[in-house]
Amino acid sequence: MIPIRVSLYIMRNFCSYFNQGICRSCDLITMDYSAQIKEKEETLKNAFKHFFSPTLLPTITSKEKNFRNKAKLMVTGTLEEPLIGLFGEESLDLGRELTHCPLHLNEINETLPIIKEFIKLSKLIPYQISHRKGELKGIVIFYSDTTKESYLRFIMRSKESIDRIKKHHTYLLQNIPHLKSLSVNIQPIPHQIPEGEEEIFITSNKFIHHNINGVHLSVHPRAFIQTNQDVASKLYLTAAQWIKESQLQNFLELYCGQGAFSFHVAPFIQRGLGIEINEEAVKTAKHNAILNHTNQLNFKCADATKISYEIKEFSPDIILVNPPRRGLSDSLEILLNQKPQKIIYSSCNIESLSKDLEKMMLTYSIERTQIFDMFPNSKHFETLVELNLKVLVCP
Repeated sequence: MIPIRVSLYIMRNFCSYFNQGICRSCDLITMDYSAQIKEKEETLKNAFKHFFSPTLLPTITSKEKNFRNKAKLMVTGTLEEPLIGLFGEESLDLGRELTHCPLHLNEINETLPIIKEFIKLSKLIPYQISHRKGELKGIVIFYSDTTKESYLRFIMRSKESIDRIKKHHTYLLQNIPHLKSLSVNIQPIPHQIPEGEEEIFITSNKFIHHNINGVHLSVHPRAFIQTNQDVASKLYLTAAQWIKESQLQNFLELYCGQGAFSFHVAPFIQRGLGIEINEEAVKTAKHNAILNHTNQLNFKCADATKISYEIKEFSPDIILVNPPRRGLSDSLEILLNQKPQKIIYSSCNIESLSKDLEKMMLTYSIERTQIFDMFPNSKHFETLVELNLKVLVCP
């Protein structure tokens, strides 16, 4: 009997980091893009199989490369040779360089060698998790390709390096022309928590300008913003079109962030209220309302799971929700008690979305669903679902 030799290999693709085993974040990158889309559509259908009956609209696709406008990268290594990228698998202190990710916009990748030199110049010692020593934990950079402005954040263990950053920060401004806002986020906890509560601005600018479909936004570094501009713009326009078609006038957005959905919906409603727990995001949303002359919109800082009174008082007939990955949590009960005529649910997590929808099916029916491929080359995707309140027929 002739033994069968099984050859195990990884199909090569456009990412050298994946091919070298440095980064495996893009778990679908070896698949043809059309096959990726088909797999995501099948994933959604399987998740919805117990209650999926409406039309699945054609998936909104993305560019495969150079679409990501935000990078969150760890800093490891030494002061003499800092590494910007990912934690190593064998040791969290031995990082893996990731300075030319093909998903990032070119403008982001071009800044990373400059930031690396700034780390040396300002003597920002990379944080060593195993020894709990050092200062610099990571960086966050966002670039708007509509306004050509960016912000940069250094995630630091303490304030020890603030004076040195202030002393040398003109190096960054001179070498990164699009950099408009520079800040330091203090994250003293030794665990891998992305950021802390305190933000110290080095520049006078505390936000940058961004434009989506003609909506002018001031983007604060601490507020959430979608990382795929092209697909996000289509997501907002689609939600606005669905609401326009509904002809409903009292609009409420839960987990509104800086209000991107609300500003797109504004032309088609009489009153709008956005609820968000992030105080800075709410301040920015209120500023953006003035900037865009949207007097029909208001924003309130509140916990979306504790707003029964606010919802009852506002009495919305349509609610849009864009919750974090965990889903609606306790706010789901509030929605079901209020019973608005229509709910539009935007989610980046198909598991939590399907669990929430299953609980809503006694009261609501799904009108239409569409996938927005916000995260190509990975198994993740954004889903937009329109739900209508069921008409109860008395016996």
